[in-house]
Amino acid sequence: MRHLEHAERDLLVQLSSIDGAEVGLFEVTAVQLEKSIIDANFSIRTTFAATGFHHYALQPQGDKVVAELSLLTANGMVETKVSLYRPNTKAGDPRLWIYGLDSLCPETRPQDIVAIVQDGDTCAALNLSYLVRSGTGTDAVDPLFTRSTSAPSGVATALLDRLREVAGTGPVLTTKTGDTAVGFAIETALGISANSRKTPDFHGIEIKSGRSLRGDKNKTLFARMFDKEKSPVGSYAGLLERCGYFKDDGLKYLQCSVVGSAANPQGLVLSVDYEEGILNEYWDGPEGTERVAIWELEVLRNALAEKHNETFWVEATEVQTPHGKGFSLKKVLHTSSPRLSAFSLFLSDGTVFVDHTIRQKPEGGTRDHGMLFRTKAKNLDRLFKVEGEYALV
Repeated sequence: MRHLEHAERDLLVQLSSIDGAEVGLFEVTAVQLEKSIIDANFSIRTTFAATGFHHYALQPQGDKVVAELSLLTANGMVETKVSLYRPNTKAGDPRLWIYGLDSLCPETRPQDIVAIVQDGDTCAALNLSYLVRSGTGTDAVDPLFTRSTSAPSGVATALLDRLREVAGTGPVLTTKTGDTAVGFAIETALGISANSRKTPDFHGIEIKSGRSLRGDKNKTLFARMFDKEKSPVGSYAGLLERCGYFKDDGLKYLQCSVVGSAANPQGLVLSVDYEEGILNEYWDGPEGTERVAIWELEVLRNALAEKHNETFWVEATEVQTPHGKGFSLKKVLHTSSPRLSAFSLFLSDGTVFVDHTIRQKPEGGTRDHGMLFRTKAKNLDRLFKVEGEYALV
């Protein structure tokens, strides 16, 4: 599938904000329109399975399921159907067809991007490329889905009250330095022991602390090593050896950000394979461009969902006190519901990026702080549903 244009990406993010819904994408081809066959790519299969709308993996070959679908056309919303099937031929590759796609939407062209948005029950399809060409939006789709409104949970209220208590006692002192100092100080004040948890900190709510909730400050989402068995480079140390650079101390380092929008100075770039459902990291080395690392997109989506189903992003200001350095807690950005349907897009356009943190040690071996998937503070409201922003003092 081709990369989305900027306006198409904006429409996808809008659809991804529908509560409880997932959005799958496919690129239209001339063969699809001629034969009335659409391959159910990774994006379609995983989003259908995520809501329980349809499980291709459980579907026998030769079986066909037909479901109701609302199709947005140039003349408005039309009720039609979508068939979901695995043919007896070949390996039973998952396929679908939207009834009347060619006749009801004659404006559809090869290379258009079509979105299928569904919440497990309601299903709608719309041509993002045509919406861009015609200057229309997704307003007709929104009424099909129920948007939930809810007050903060009891756990969220309790955590907010606790943070306000801590903030009311004055600066939280710490002897730590660096980017992790503020988080360590706040979690200590809350009685949370420091460790490398993959699960949320406070009864299902993740707490992320930093010096700013705005601008280009980095926010770590989660850490995840590439698939060592599938990756050409089988270890973090191997990646350092292959792609690292020397500093004046004679040691090799690989401490850099890698994005999907352009190669970095080290020649590293991310690339999403929408058909295979993988994230690749490529390196432009002395012998040309080569793939060095592979992540399964589903593993990354699950990591984001597990870690940030609900998160308190705490902003704190560093201050000096008579007793040493401390942090004054200022406010909280409360988020939930990661926009998982758009996560692959966010990896492609640089909204989410990878930070490498490994280096050689003088005594031998290597040291690292993980392979960090991060975003900028200014992008938090693109990645998540914002439940609220609360002052702490």
